[in-house]
Amino acid sequence: MQILIHPKYQSAFEFVSNLPEKFGTEGETIYASRNVVKRFKNDDKEWIVKRYKTPNLIQRLAYTFWRKSKAKRAFLYAQKLESIGIDTPEGIACIECKKYRLFHTGYFISGVCHYPPLYPLLVKEEAFDKRAASALAAFFVSMHQKGFFHGDPNLSNILYHIDEAGKYHFTVIDTNRSTFKASASPKECLENLKRITHRRDLLQYITEEYASLRGWDIAQSTKQVMDALGKFEKRKRNKRFYKKLF
Repeated sequence: MQILIHPKYQSAFEFVSNLPEKFGTEGETIYASRNVVKRFKNDDKEWIVKRYKTPNLIQRLAYTFWRKSKAKRAFLYAQKLESIGIDTPEGIACIECKKYRLFHTGYFISGVCHYPPLYPLLVKEEAFDKRAASALAAFFVSMHQKGFFHGDPNLSNILYHIDEAGKYHFTVIDTNRSTFKASASPKECLENLKRITHRRDLLQYITEEYASLRGWDIAQSTKQVMDALGKFEKRKRNKRFYKKLF
């Protein structure tokens, strides 16, 4: 078992090292599907522990010999995001467990964030909040200019709160599939927007705001994002179809 722990939390090393053994029977389950997310208490602190699904054999080989696991990436990315001024729950530690000398299971431990996700605010309402959507477009501009490209920037992975002045602030979660780029083309930036939402009127509005802030052609940018969304949805439909066949 390999553990990476934030220097601030070295005193919690024993608690962290016992989490794989405790995970199955202790903690409050928040989410359980492919991955499992639980809330644990350590003294007076609450921490979120995410156990990633055990990967297939090829992935296990990759995570053992040449690629960072999802847990390790989540931990390292939390520190990277903090350093460039993008809010995300504090990375406490990550754990990598092996079986037969190969990577088997990964855990990511983070601080708790009580902010709600954007999804209900922007998608469930018939008339979406344009102030929030405009603020989100500006947030994507800021992320991209800082070189951060969230791997799955859907509205459940972006949390928000509003300060006393009425300004929106955003927090990103589930960042392990993200990338950092020293520079990116307009095409790469716009491609990243397609995953925000399947709601087309909302995505169009966000794209128009984004393109306007970047000084790019609004009509051309919107077409590129909508075309990318259509292709993305088609790939997902094909994937589901072939899964049913096999």
